Amino acid sequence: MTPKLYINTRNGIEVIRLDDVAYLKADGNYTEFHLTDGKERVQLSTLSVYADAIARVFSASDTPSPFYRMGRSWIVNLDHVSSVDIQHATLSFDSNNVKSVTMSRNSLKTLRDYMVELYGI
Repeated sequence: MTPKLYINTRNGIEVIRLDDVAYLKADGNYTEFHLTDGKERVQLSTLSVYADAIARVFSASDTPSPFYRMGRSWIVNLDHVSSVDIQHATLSFDSNNVKSVTMSRNSLKTLRDYMVELYGI
């Protein structure tokens, strides 16, 4: 079964397939969902709310979460990361529809170290 988030909106409920999420980015009290098809959805809730929701979805399944929280502003789906470039301070994704993002070198070093440990690189 594909993990999904069910988000209560003003007009009803929106369903977001977590497999389709490349990353989430905080923007004040809003969260931007950047999807692998290049679309972006903005939701009125903080990144922490969605971090907790994603953790609950994966704790209820036998599948480990591919999502990694990077500081206060980012949650990245490791299944869609294609490169971590510390020198140029960019994170790239496996979909041509998702633009590379610029992050701090320290955040990228932490992500690289986590991926090295996780994948035994």
